[in-house]
Amino acid sequence: MSLAKFTARSALSAIFITGGLGEIKSADQLSGAVDGLLAKLPEAATSQIPDVDPNLLVKANGCTMLTAGSLLALGIKPRLAATILAAQLVPVTLAGHPFWEKDDDEKIGEQIQFLKNLGL
Repeated sequence: MSLAKFTARSALSAIFITGGLGEIKSADQLSGAVDGLLAKLPEAATSQIPDVDPNLLVKANGCTMLTAGSLLALGIKPRLAATILAAQLVPVTLAGHPFWEKDDDEKIGEQIQFLKNLGL
């Protein structure tokens, strides 16, 4: 792998690795966002989802981010790792950064984070 690819993958994966560690460490505080997202889903969708502890879902997502981010940084199955990271960004972005529900200053910060995730 070239130095340029290694540097680019490392820089991109850093946000996923640190984010994954953060989710694992603070799963209790982040589980409310999972509850909020599940509450907004239609009954047809929620009936298909098994009843799982939101803390476990947050920790599993954090482990996914940490693992796939590390694989991407190391160049091990980078396409698969990137696909996994892109797929997990959709629910994370919707649950974690609902800027359309916020007011003024808080709305701007959430919108920036939403657009950052969208850009990734």
